[in-house]
Amino acid sequence: MTGFGTADVQWETWSCLAEIRSVNHRFLDINCRLPSSFQKLEQELKNQIKSICSRGKIDCTIRLEKDSGDDGPRLNTEEAKNILKLLKDFEDLSGRNVSINLADLSGAKIFAEQRSEKPPEECVDMIRECLSNALTDLRNMQEREGHAMLDDIKQRFSSCARILDTIENLSKDEPEQFKKRLEQRIARLNSGKELDPERLEQEVALVADRLDISEEIIRFKTHLKQMDKILSQTELGKKAEFLLQELNREVNTISSKSNQAGISQASVEIKSELEKIREQLQNIQ
Repeated sequence: MTGFGTADVQWETWSCLAEIRSVNHRFLDINCRLPSSFQKLEQELKNQIKSICSRGKIDCTIRLEKDSGDDGPRLNTEEAKNILKLLKDFEDLSGRNVSINLADLSGAKIFAEQRSEKPPEECVDMIRECLSNALTDLRNMQEREGHAMLDDIKQRFSSCARILDTIENLSKDEPEQFKKRLEQRIARLNSGKELDPERLEQEVALVADRLDISEEIIRFKTHLKQMDKILSQTELGKKAEFLLQELNREVNTISSKSNQAGISQASVEIKSELEKIREQLQNIQ
């Protein structure tokens, strides 16, 4: 499931920033980028992520920064004194006053070199806390997205139920419509001769039995009720995938049995909704 989480934590003069991004992926794939001096924490932090995320491609970045405080540029006193002495000697020799600015001293080493300070081991607890907060932020975002997708899935199942009602109503008229078509066809072939009513009813009964989709409709409705219970659970898992396959199987049978254009079109609409539901189920963690 897609999501983004971020957090920052302060400890003394150090600050930690954690960013974690998750995109849809069939399996769990974690990539961590850490400060060089804390690479030893990689597996521990991955385990921390695994406790929250079960699948997805996850990129985690941890940054450490030291607050500037009084660590700004400092004057190299000895070098500055040497330059001032040279300037004074030049003025004494030339008899002229020399005016200079900071740009003129750009090549001189009048500033002391700043030492890069490595973060102390005490930053480990700060990193753990920061990642924990970022994971909470990620999880909150995923839950909001998950609720939205779940609502969409439920609406699509409701749409499938309404379309199925249409199919059921259309199927009730199918035997009678077939009987009319058969009567007209036989009348044309027999040149208006009288039909055997008993034989006609037998043929209609045989065809009606082949066209009967009541069992498929009942099973489809039963699967919808089971799916509604599964959607109320925390983990959807393989049960939802299996029932979705069964729903597709039933609607394919309905479509193949029927000779009505209206039922065929309605079956296509249900299959379209089921495909969109399948995609959404894959995104929900």
